[in-house]
Amino acid sequence: MTLVWIVLGAATLVAVLAVLWPAMRGVRPALPGANHIVALYRSELAELERDRRVGRLSETEYREAVLEVQRRLLAAAAPAPEPTPAAAAPRTARWVLGGLALALPAAALALYLPRGTPGMPAFPFAEVQAVREAERAEADRLLGQVLARIAELPPASEEARRGWVLLAQVERRRGNYAASAEAARRALAIRFDPVLATDLVETLALAADGRVTPEGRRLLERARLAAPDDLRARYYLALADLQAGDAASALAGFRAVERSAPADAEWLPMLRERIAEAETRLRVAAAPGPTAEQMAAAQALPPAERAAMIESMVARLAERLRETPDDAEGWLRLARAYRVLGRAADAREALRRAAELRPDDPQVVAEKIAQGLGG
Repeated sequence: MTLVWIVLGAATLVAVLAVLWPAMRGVRPALPGANHIVALYRSELAELERDRRVGRLSETEYREAVLEVQRRLLAAAAPAPEPTPAAAAPRTARWVLGGLALALPAAALALYLPRGTPGMPAFPFAEVQAVREAERAEADRLLGQVLARIAELPPASEEARRGWVLLAQVERRRGNYAASAEAARRALAIRFDPVLATDLVETLALAADGRVTPEGRRLLERARLAAPDDLRARYYLALADLQAGDAASALAGFRAVERSAPADAEWLPMLRERIAEAETRLRVAAAPGPTAEQMAAAQALPPAERAAMIESMVARLAERLRETPDDAEGWLRLARAYRVLGRAADAREALRRAAELRPDDPQVVAEKIAQGLGG
């Protein structure tokens, strides 16, 4: 290992010196390239001779042109002055550069040795992939053994149920939500357990981008009957209401869970975010201003009445938003209304306010595209 470090240090020193050497010894100026200039002028003379022979130049023009080229040829062929010697770098600068050539590799080595791991063997990406594939293959083999063991047990036995529960947990940790959900269904078919049912609801939601599925809603209703005090099941029921558009029921459910929750529960901040979301949706639903249905109905009115109706609704919404500026849904509706009215500047400003509150909301992105602002 010592020999390796010596070789690497020497190679680094050579590389640094190769970079700094020109600055240490100075740079010699380039010699003038006179030879090719003389050849160029001689070719000009030959060209003039050809032009005289074919009649392109008169004798007078030819003589004048030849004299001019010969004058330039004589000037180019004159002996060039001796090149000045290269200016050497000052002695102090040479010492500084030489010191840097030694200090830089030494400093790099001093920083690396206490923190680096020079003895660690290489671990290429292909080997990492091979290890992961081997681990997955081993997990598949063990799960196959569990399935084979379950198949040997009586289908409705408690042992078979425990096997299905274990399989559901392992597959969920592996990210195989479909297999996990199927194993949980098998376990619930043997004996219903509200905790396992809620676990299945979570698994189904993970596979559905966070949405409580209809199957999940049915499981939650059954779990609530079996375990009325299960806060997790009650939370997901409220979430299902919120996702279905019933903000009032969702808010009541979330608040009930909050009242029953331990004061130090880690999930309380998430619950309070859901409460705030439900409250916002309720305010938006009760707020004056044009909804999508109202805007569609206005299109059937005569132009003058339609304009008056829309302007009135838009004015009421804008007035309310001055009192509740944190209503992202309201700003988004106002942006859409202004766009319909052709008030582009006002539409952009309302959309800007909505984007400040919800920068990544898909509806905000869609409205940007509708206004021609890009995504």
